[in-house]
Amino acid sequence: MKVRLRYSTLALVLSFVAIGDASLNDELPEDKFVVLRASPTTMEHLEIIRELHDNMHEYDLDFWLTPHSIDHKADIMVRETGLSWLTNVLTNNSIPFLVTIPDVKQLILDREHKPLAPSSSFAKRLNDEGGNKARYGLGEYHSYNHIVSWMEDIQRNYPDKAMVITIGMTEEGRPIKGIKIGTGVYRTDKRVFWIDGGIHAREWAAVHTVAYVIDRLIADYDTDPLVRQAVDQLNFYIFPVLNPDGYEYSRSGVSPMIRLWRKNRSSMICKKDQWFRERCCGGVDLNRNFDWFWGEIGSSSDRCSEIYQGKSPFSESESRAVRDVMMSPELRGKVDAFLTLHTYSQMWIHPFSHQRKTVPEDISDIEQVGRKAIGALESVYGTKYRFGTGADILYPSSGGSDDWAKGKGGVKYVYLMELRPSEEVWDGFILDSRQLIPTGRETWAGIKVVIEAVLKLRRARIGTTRPAPPPPPPPPPPPTTTTIFTTTTSTTTTTTTPITTRAPVSTSPFFRRRQFRPSQVRPRVVVSAEARAAAIERYREQQARLDAMRQRIRTDSARNRQRGDVRSSSRRTSSTSTERPTVSNDTGGPRTCADRSPWCSAWMQRSARVCVISSIFMRRDCARTCRFC
Repeated sequence: MKVRLRYSTLALVLSFVAIGDASLNDELPEDKFVVLRASPTTMEHLEIIRELHDNMHEYDLDFWLTPHSIDHKADIMVRETGLSWLTNVLTNNSIPFLVTIPDVKQLILDREHKPLAPSSSFAKRLNDEGGNKARYGLGEYHSYNHIVSWMEDIQRNYPDKAMVITIGMTEEGRPIKGIKIGTGVYRTDKRVFWIDGGIHAREWAAVHTVAYVIDRLIADYDTDPLVRQAVDQLNFYIFPVLNPDGYEYSRSGVSPMIRLWRKNRSSMICKKDQWFRERCCGGVDLNRNFDWFWGEIGSSSDRCSEIYQGKSPFSESESRAVRDVMMSPELRGKVDAFLTLHTYSQMWIHPFSHQRKTVPEDISDIEQVGRKAIGALESVYGTKYRFGTGADILYPSSGGSDDWAKGKGGVKYVYLMELRPSEEVWDGFILDSRQLIPTGRETWAGIKVVIEAVLKLRRARIGTTRPAPPPPPPPPPPPTTTTIFTTTTSTTTTTTTPITTRAPVSTSPFFRRRQFRPSQVRPRVVVSAEARAAAIERYREQQARLDAMRQRIRTDSARNRQRGDVRSSSRRTSSTSTERPTVSNDTGGPRTCADRSPWCSAWMQRSARVCVISSIFMRRDCARTCRFC
């Protein structure tokens, strides 16, 4: 393990030098991107891949899929210029890998920008849209404006059951729109079922699947007794695209850097990267921006990271919009189900994801409904899903909307669904459009199980409470087609859901209506002594590995300074001597040892490896600071 890591570190250093040299050329052609699949078979392999994942923004990598245990895959997108470095790291550490997508841009063009054959999907779309007067074009990817126009068309055709709602505005000025579905749509006394998708911009299949659910609730009302009962007795709040800015940006070009954008589009910031190139970064991972153990694990404080958590909880307009409508008088205390759809890897995830072996007290109810939903989903096409917390079957992460909805929103049934494809399929986020309708059908089958559970919960609640007086008649329709939720304060009124370890799980009433009260303290987390000891041991091991790695880097840097950088010296045209390099001026003659740049000390403080990573640049401008003379 130690030997392989040392060689891996040296390979990292030498490769960064090569990348740094190439970055000085401002006229490079458009980058080509490759996806590589690595398969860790030992804990050492897993630790190395996690190190790459935790620092992917520094290594210029994009992890599509992160392995959570041995024998699970890591799908990594890398620029072709950095492919040799990545393969060297994996080869030197004996990690099996293969290239699955040799040209990501070409796959995007083939999958998403070639017209479909006239007969390939029309019959399927017609079949699935039967019964809905507002036609959408299922089986295809559509723009945000098209989706909004379709929801407005539903409202026009079904004014008693559907109403388009706006819950906020994005950084770029787009309204965050969804649709409320329920008989007597202006009633606010019914229990609530929440569904959203598109919180991550590149997950187009999740957006389509949410649209499919909207279509089923409208189209099946007259033919499916469960749908009729649900629409009559519940209010559905459905948001196909919670991240409109990011979604539209991901549709604006075929470059992988655009199509595979993950975050929102909040303000950009520019800074120098490791190779002193100007790098502009922006956006926040909205699913790390909710106030549930925010910023503690599985996220980053670096704005350039794909999992940047934001400046503070609810720093983004999109996450604030979700919070404000969930805590509004119309929804507060009434939401019985919260489903958020993502892609990919075929997982049905329940809270909590911020720490392993940590679940809500009503886990037995959540597991029973979740596993039944997976069974219904699998019965359609045989698609296999895994079930558990995100921390246990994926990796720990905090700040997610699902955990917040359970822990502070008091929602009974909360699930995050990672849709098709599975981990074994290599195309990841660029799902073939021919799989969109099958994905929608099987997901709808699982969602209907959760709908049944919410209706059962409603019946149980009515049976244990006194009959309520009949609701007042609905108010007249507003003058516009949109209802806007507003709040008078940014303070979140929250409740907390007790959480505990899997064993034992303390018993509690099947349902107890929670009163939402302000809470300034973090909800208490009860974990077993075994879990606490394991966490402490993992922390100590991680610190030991980091200390060892830092020592190896210092040793390698000192060794390289003593013997000179062979690769960098071979590229110099001003000296062919095999002895210790002599610092020369621009005319070739010797000069005194001095720094040309006033920023050398600052660069050294920022990164102790800068003299090795960018040796050509630093040899020229920071010879004294780097001790090249």
